[in-house]
Amino acid sequence: MLFTLYLSQERQSGQIPITDEQGQPFGAIRGNLDNPNHTLYLIDTTGAEIGRLFSDGTGLINSYTIDVIHHSLVHVEKVNSHQVNLLYITRLNYWVNGSIKQGSYAFRSGVKKVASVKTTVADKGVTLTCQIDREEDIPFILLIAVLFTQWHVTPLELPDFPPLMNRRRTAGNTSFFKLILPCGRKRGRR
Repeated sequence: MLFTLYLSQERQSGQIPITDEQGQPFGAIRGNLDNPNHTLYLIDTTGAEIGRLFSDGTGLINSYTIDVIHHSLVHVEKVNSHQVNLLYITRLNYWVNGSIKQGSYAFRSGVKKVASVKTTVADKGVTLTCQIDREEDIPFILLIAVLFTQWHVTPLELPDFPPLMNRRRTAGNTSFFKLILPCGRKRGRR
């Protein structure tokens, strides 16, 4: 089964639309993981919740929990070692290999590939294409694919500087300029 997630939110702000193989709407993912208390929600076309992904906040390394209706809790854990960086999905017993930063990775049960995700840039913007073999894995793979995308896309925040209203130097803004230019102006050069 093939699913496409449209990350460029042109018309529907705050959610990621999902289509199936025939291009028919499957549902959407709402929310973001900016703060520890935020959650991703997978909903169907009627707005009913299928599952959710949230940070469980335990341990030094971020781990996430997936709660799908009529299924036991599943955890996404990052296993760090000096030799390799592994991601493991509990209960499903899936390992993730490939390059999340390059946007192409696979979910494996032992050596067998059960799902793959590929990031592409199409005419509708950035899309995730998820090829999922087992029907019961659909909500888990869709939520984890968005989780991995948000792990590696961090917004650039620029510092705020106070507006310079007056170009004349006063005692207040002279000290401000000394902070920015600690060496001061070189005198005598032309």
